[in-house]
Amino acid sequence: MNVILDKMIDEYFCEMVEDLKSFIRIPSVLDDTTKDKGCPFGLEVSRGLEWILEKGEQLGFRSTNLDGYAGYIEIGDGIDTVGILTHVDVVPAGAGWSVDPFGGEIKDGSIYGRGSIDDKGPIIATLYALKAIKESNLPISKRIRLIIGADEETNNRCIQYYLKKEGSPIYGFSPDAEFPIIHAEKGILHIDIIKKFEVNASLKVNFKKIGGGTRVNMVPGEAEALIVGSTLRDVNQKLQDSIFRNKLQIEEISEGVLVRAQGIPAHASEPYDGENAIQILLSSLKILGIDNSDVQSFINKLAEKVDMEIDGRSLGISCSDDISGALTLNLGVVDVNEERGIFKFDIRYPVTANGYEIIEKLKQALSDLNTKIVVNDHELPLYVSPHAEFIKKLQYVYKKMTGDDPKLLSIGGGTYCRYVKNAVSFGPVFPGQRELAHCSDEHITLNDLRLIAKIYAQAIWELAK
Repeated sequence: MNVILDKMIDEYFCEMVEDLKSFIRIPSVLDDTTKDKGCPFGLEVSRGLEWILEKGEQLGFRSTNLDGYAGYIEIGDGIDTVGILTHVDVVPAGAGWSVDPFGGEIKDGSIYGRGSIDDKGPIIATLYALKAIKESNLPISKRIRLIIGADEETNNRCIQYYLKKEGSPIYGFSPDAEFPIIHAEKGILHIDIIKKFEVNASLKVNFKKIGGGTRVNMVPGEAEALIVGSTLRDVNQKLQDSIFRNKLQIEEISEGVLVRAQGIPAHASEPYDGENAIQILLSSLKILGIDNSDVQSFINKLAEKVDMEIDGRSLGISCSDDISGALTLNLGVVDVNEERGIFKFDIRYPVTANGYEIIEKLKQALSDLNTKIVVNDHELPLYVSPHAEFIKKLQYVYKKMTGDDPKLLSIGGGTYCRYVKNAVSFGPVFPGQRELAHCSDEHITLNDLRLIAKIYAQAIWELAK
């Protein structure tokens, strides 16, 4: 390993920390209400993209903004390009934080904030890895490009726009998952289940609204239902037998009785790390027994098919393989009123499974509910051969820098790698660490920030020299 690169990262470390704190303070969450020409994902996402591109120029790099969809920072003049695939957008903060999610606060040796691990911390680490390579005057034979998307957390329009404009790098990695190296990613399905309800004006008791979740790719931490025409005492009495009673808050407000469910947020690719508040709520509401309510009838049937499962077993879609493990299912968003209900599902399926067959099985399982099923997104699985030369180089660097076995992994999460041939995920989460992306109190330790910057500097140079 090149000792000069490690030394330079140490010299730049204080600047890295201050830059990451500033970066986190930009709440770069998708906002369609403020989108405009050159700002397709909202003002704050645009501000985050412009901030990092300007920071690249301040450090002496070439920076380009691709109409607000994506941008890149680069060094080198080779014909071939090594691509580092990152994103500036973040998911909404959500509930349960002990600090300001956009404060960039340092506490107990860590930097806290939405995006600290996904993906602003890795962007800063990569940026200073490029600075170390540039300032060290080490020879490189390829162009190195830090590619920064602005829509990774929603529809990946950014990376598709980038590839259309700029083409694909010959190989590279994304610092947006886990170490050592992820060469396989499950297929991803985002599906809406839409139900129209028959409005019964004669009902004395009914659901006014049910809501929960902010993003389909997050395990929702909160959900609530507003019941009209009933009393606090009656609702309390009926829900006292719910196995989730200790996770429910029931109160009377001016509009009716409000039932809140509390879960534990997590990334949809790892629903076992969280507890789904929507599923808790629906499983509880099915025992209310509101007669002749079309909403109640539908909730009862859907709750039976979903229950608290995360593998889709009762929907008939569970499957598994030796490469990437079992299918996961997350009911990420629910939006119900008296006339219609929308239920948004995130499904991650094994790399050897057929996503189109899963869609058909899901339709069959829900055929008795008279619903409309809309496939909003279908991302095919990723699989890169373990024998690829660039993977061997990444394994070499990881082994030298950590002393650990550089084994190859698969994940349920989706990264830009599935859009780029010869790209794999490489960090930033180390083995044994909890995945904090999309969770409350997301943070990265200062020690890890320093180490991943050193690993990325060595890896990028190895790929580009």
